[in-house]
Amino acid sequence: MTDTMNSDLWQNIRYFKSTDKWGDPLKMSVSLIFALDRLREYVNKPIIIHCGYEKRDTTSWHTEGLAVDLHIKGLGLIDQFLAASRFSFSGIGIYKCWKSPGLHIDQRPQKYAGMAGARWICLEHGKYLKFNSRNFKKLW
Repeated sequence: MTDTMNSDLWQNIRYFKSTDKWGDPLKMSVSLIFALDRLREYVNKPIIIHCGYEKRDTTSWHTEGLAVDLHIKGLGLIDQFLAASRFSFSGIGIYKCWKSPGLHIDQRPQKYAGMAGARWICLEHGKYLKFNSRNFKKLW
């Protein structure tokens, strides 16, 4: 189990609150929330979180408090990815198929991410592609 946020730690977060409606705030990873706050500072634009901690029937980093699904208002999909890539997210998925295209970002353990981190593209629900130059072109 990862270190999780507590009430005192939430007071150190500038852009997000424990009362935000995207899952149980006390089950979220400390490193994920602090990295997310730094991302928000960097982009200087609102980040809309669609899902944080969530109990699911399937294996998901959300059930460990290690993932969020989001979009950054006023930034294109590629710029969202480039901004998130500057931070310590071990998993970044690009979701063009969402109503508001955005990213899944996570802090999965390195053994599940590989040296370069886990990177993927989802063009439509249930269809995942490796993040590479050939598949990157499909985002246009």
